[in-house]
Amino acid sequence: MTKLALIGADVLGTSIALALKKARPGQFEVAAAAADPDTLGRVRKMGAADSTHQSARRAVAGAEVVVLDTPLIHTRDLLEALGTELETGTVVTDTGPIKAPIIEWANTLLPRGVHFVAGRPVPRSDLGGVMDASADVLKGAEYCVVTETDSDSEAVRTVVSLAEICGALPFFLDSREHDTYSAAMGTLPTVISAALMETASSSNSWAEMSRLASGQFRDMTRLAERDPEESRAASMINPDDLVHWIDQLITSLYGYRNQIREGKEDLFTSYINAWEQRAKWQARAVHPDDVRVDKGQGSGEAMAEMMFGTLLLDRYRKMTGKSRKQWEYFRKG
Repeated sequence: MTKLALIGADVLGTSIALALKKARPGQFEVAAAAADPDTLGRVRKMGAADSTHQSARRAVAGAEVVVLDTPLIHTRDLLEALGTELETGTVVTDTGPIKAPIIEWANTLLPRGVHFVAGRPVPRSDLGGVMDASADVLKGAEYCVVTETDSDSEAVRTVVSLAEICGALPFFLDSREHDTYSAAMGTLPTVISAALMETASSSNSWAEMSRLASGQFRDMTRLAERDPEESRAASMINPDDLVHWIDQLITSLYGYRNQIREGKEDLFTSYINAWEQRAKWQARAVHPDDVRVDKGQGSGEAMAEMMFGTLLLDRYRKMTGKSRKQWEYFRKG
């Protein structure tokens, strides 16, 4: 039996524990630690943990695998506190949104013989608190396994195995790639949400405007509900990449602004491009071999057909397994 310590016991870590126990009954003993007794009670009631502790040190005693599922602001302190408690050969991984600094902390704070492999499950469904955890959350989801040149190969195989047992798809990246992508896909939406909330609420007419707030406004500003301390930490720990994506967004918004102001037909083309790209993403039909197109050119598949003929198009369809009808926009009426 493999002993796994779950430190933090948030929704991702709890989902990992549930998936492991469901897929391999009797193979994993899970010890969970969290500061909140109510969280520990829920985790145990859900069947994700065999034992629960308010002391992380007690939870990791004898653990072969440790999963850190905690806010970023606590990760460094945990690595420092737990380093002396871990046995040689222990594999430590995490679920956080940023990797380069965590890998640096782990390399500095963990003793020789304890191996850190950064991980990041990326469920496609929206998750809130630990009550949203389930054994099926990670099925078919990407599971980032962030390796460095000196990563221990056996430790990497351990994390890959955990991902595969959960039904997830291991996705190998280095920390630079991961953090650049994460800034765009994870932190930037929080910035947009907060900026929209701040923009609307700064109006002198906010009291009246707020009564007209639509479901779209609620959806767009939902991320502004996140803990400001955690949002600030996520923003400041990787500022260069985040600033790059904010600049890209400003450029894109300014393009929309000019198209709207000048009444250009390009505005419709821009909305079509955004519609197609989102539909493609939802259909899981985005592929590295896609031909990148500028706004107004339509989908990558349409460009592939035009530029390279049906041979490449057939290959494209085989790779994605999708029909372009799922992501190509057709004007109504």
